[in-house]
Amino acid sequence: MSEVESKLGELRKEIDQLDSQIIQLIQERAKVGSKIGEVKKSSGEPIYRPDREKQVYEKVKARNPGPLPDSVLIAIYREIMSGTIALEKSIQVGFLGPVGSFSHEAVQKKFGSIVETHPLPSITDVFTQVESGQMDYGIVPVENSTEGSVGSTLDNLISSQSTIYSELYLKINFHLLGYERDFSKIKKIYGIRIGNEQCRNWIHANLPNAEIHETSSTAMAAKLVSEKKDGVAIASRSAGEMYGLDIIQPNINDILENTTRFFVIGKDTCPPTGSDKTSIVFSIPDRPGSLIGVLKIFEKHKLNLSKLESRPSRRTLWDYNFFTDFSGHINDSSTKEMMDELGGICHYLKHLGSYPTAPEKI
Repeated sequence: MSEVESKLGELRKEIDQLDSQIIQLIQERAKVGSKIGEVKKSSGEPIYRPDREKQVYEKVKARNPGPLPDSVLIAIYREIMSGTIALEKSIQVGFLGPVGSFSHEAVQKKFGSIVETHPLPSITDVFTQVESGQMDYGIVPVENSTEGSVGSTLDNLISSQSTIYSELYLKINFHLLGYERDFSKIKKIYGIRIGNEQCRNWIHANLPNAEIHETSSTAMAAKLVSEKKDGVAIASRSAGEMYGLDIIQPNINDILENTTRFFVIGKDTCPPTGSDKTSIVFSIPDRPGSLIGVLKIFEKHKLNLSKLESRPSRRTLWDYNFFTDFSGHINDSSTKEMMDELGGICHYLKHLGSYPTAPEKI
């Protein structure tokens, strides 16, 4: 045996010993987690707790000595917690399908790979199944850094009894998928509207004469191309792998730092963590100074607005709802006082959810 082989053998033996310790500790952690699950069941607490999840990730980052980056350790702990939750209860999570969509990627990023996932045909279906109890949670896209808000999600937040339980950000990269590499022969492009818009400059420069066919999701675009053997899809890498498509051109989105924000919706209420965000929707009288009056209330209570967006209310002509995100939790005294004051001047006011503030990048 050479000196190199001997040294490698010693190091591999050391890794095997460490692996044995890691496996034992993970299983011990799972046993304790199962005991916590029993306590939750007896007290009626939700099995999945975004506030606890945030605490775990923050401790992992604080204790990480390197050389592995925080993102690697968080991914490992995500799967550990996913497996522990599965021991406690089989969690059902609905998302905008089919499998391979960016919403599916968001589910895996948030819950890990061991929860039971259910692809649904529309955002409205996700809300409906969560509200009916068929799904424990749902994941829906709410806004994109390039194209803005997702109207269907905002509309459903008003009409649904489900609330925002958590949030996450997912970096979005679109790829041109299919079989035909000769651009001159590509006559059709399949893709979701918001994805096509995020790639409009690339499409105009490279496939200006191709006919665009809108689909319900990026994964559906990949699925159609794989079935029809016709045209190309604008979709994710995972969708291409799932449906056996080649990546003809990677990263065709016009802005590379392209990110989508997702909401986890459910029926549970997340306790405050000290770093939270609250979402509300309100409408105000159509007279001068109404909106300024609302903003002054936020200023008075020193609550920082991170979003303020108007959308037609669909009640009467030119009547608008204002969707607002701000720092704080509904259980905070300042937030409660602010909501009481808003209720006195708004025609309509609804609390959509309070949840831990998610990092835009991990």
